[in-house]
Amino acid sequence: MAGKVLLVSAVLVGLVTLSSCRSLGELSEKKTYSSAPSYGSSPTSTYGTGGGYKPTPPTPDYSATPTPSYGSTPSTPSTPSYGIPEIPKHGFTGSCDYWKSHPDMIIAVVGSLGNISKTFGTACSLIVGKKLENLHDALSNTRSDGVGALVREGAAAYLNSIVNKKFPFTTQQVKDCIIVAVTSDGAASAQAGIFKKANEYHY
Repeated sequence: MAGKVLLVSAVLVGLVTLSSCRSLGELSEKKTYSSAPSYGSSPTSTYGTGGGYKPTPPTPDYSATPTPSYGSTPSTPSTPSYGIPEIPKHGFTGSCDYWKSHPDMIIAVVGSLGNISKTFGTACSLIVGKKLENLHDALSNTRSDGVGALVREGAAAYLNSIVNKKFPFTTQQVKDCIIVAVTSDGAASAQAGIFKKANEYHY
């Protein structure tokens, strides 16, 4: 009887020992597998979510930043040049009213508005007075006597004789006629009538 009890005890001890060994083996295998790297999961990337690779953007180079252009500096407008008008073409003859209303043409012909004393003499200048200093004044005078008419038509005849070589009177003849006729109102009136016809193509 005692022998059977010992035999059963020995069997039980063996079973318990075997069971303990198996448990220790399984535990060791679990530790081994748990420490191995897992290839099923996607590695976590420090460059973004989802495992995608996002390169680091390049650092901008501020030294190459272009200088903004605000457009070219506008050029300074040039001052218009009016100049002196062209001298009338050869064969032109202007009336007293034409020359009076075109003082710029007088300047184009003689270089200035002229001077009565230098053009027709000191005597003529003294007779017509200081109010008529230049050719434009002579053409614009409103005297109703023969001297006033002579100065008006004589100034126009003087300009026409310069621009038109076919004018009935030369420049010197115009001067001489004025110097002679200005001394008498009757002679001045008659000579003014002759100059007027020449200035208006009726001579």
